[in-house]
Amino acid sequence: MRKIYIQALVIFCASLSMAQSPITLTAVNFPGSNDTLRYTNAQLSSVGNYTQTGTNFTWNYSNLVYSSQGVRDFKLALQTPYAFFFFGFNEYGEKIADNITAGPLTITNYYNYYKKQTSPVNAFVADGIGMTFSSVPVPSYYSDKDELYIFPLTYSNYDSTSFKFSTPTTTALPFTYKKTGYRVTKADGWGTITTPYGTANCLRIVTTQYSQDTIKYNAFSFGFPNNQRSYQWLTIGEKIPYLEVSGALAGANFTPNQARYRDNYQNPAGVRENNDLSAIEFYPNPGKDKLWLNFTRNGEFFVEVLGMDGKTIKAADLNSLNTAQSIDISELSPAIYIIKVREKQSVYFYKFIKE
Repeated sequence: MRKIYIQALVIFCASLSMAQSPITLTAVNFPGSNDTLRYTNAQLSSVGNYTQTGTNFTWNYSNLVYSSQGVRDFKLALQTPYAFFFFGFNEYGEKIADNITAGPLTITNYYNYYKKQTSPVNAFVADGIGMTFSSVPVPSYYSDKDELYIFPLTYSNYDSTSFKFSTPTTTALPFTYKKTGYRVTKADGWGTITTPYGTANCLRIVTTQYSQDTIKYNAFSFGFPNNQRSYQWLTIGEKIPYLEVSGALAGANFTPNQARYRDNYQNPAGVRENNDLSAIEFYPNPGKDKLWLNFTRNGEFFVEVLGMDGKTIKAADLNSLNTAQSIDISELSPAIYIIKVREKQSVYFYKFIKE
């Protein structure tokens, strides 16, 4: 208990010394050219109450549990594959995915493009999308920009803006993707936030996208609502949210599907290993071709093989009732790897060596 009290006292003192008035954010506080910003995905069950807010408020998310890591990499538009279409020194591209599959469609090299503009609205906007279909580049601008953040951004700001986007309508492409709608953003709190990354002054915003999306493929067309909400804690120096909890909105019901916070590189080898083999036994270790798994109790398990950089290499849903279960490791390079086992709300980590 003493350790918990000391941690709470440290957070309380840090909060008193920091947040005295709400911060104000401008374009310089958001991503620009060559910004490489790492984040950690947290287990949703570890987030707690993300709706709480107030003035000079203290948010304590120091107990967020690591799940995986990622990087947001912003490049000058001229350095991206769609530089022939998106250009300008205040235009930035971020690669979202190598491949996206939707039914019969496979999209590659998917980029979002952002822009810092001062007119007609001083804002950080979603300016366009670049994608490739059957080796054909398909870049497009928003005909009505999506203002993600309007400046100056400070406590009690309330903005409602529209957006509209469509891929080119041409016989050369068998599909069209359109989205139209509006975004409501409210800065509903300010204070200090603590995560495993640290403690900082912050502005809390809630931004909600209300969108009607339409996909047309050959003679078939279907539309669907795409309403998304994001709770964000923004700071002066980190450029992406210090913490973000996002998910889908259906009517008044919000379902979070992602929680991620700004972070430094975390080596999975630094995660405490479960030496008691409380969930799983595996052999041989070291191994060459297959890693055989034996669960020590009944249940459903999600098993991942992680590299030392934290990236998932293999994953599988396994049932302890099935016998002779194994993971093929023959294609892995000789190195140390991490087995991550998720059982309901518990997570276990084990090391193994690939010869």
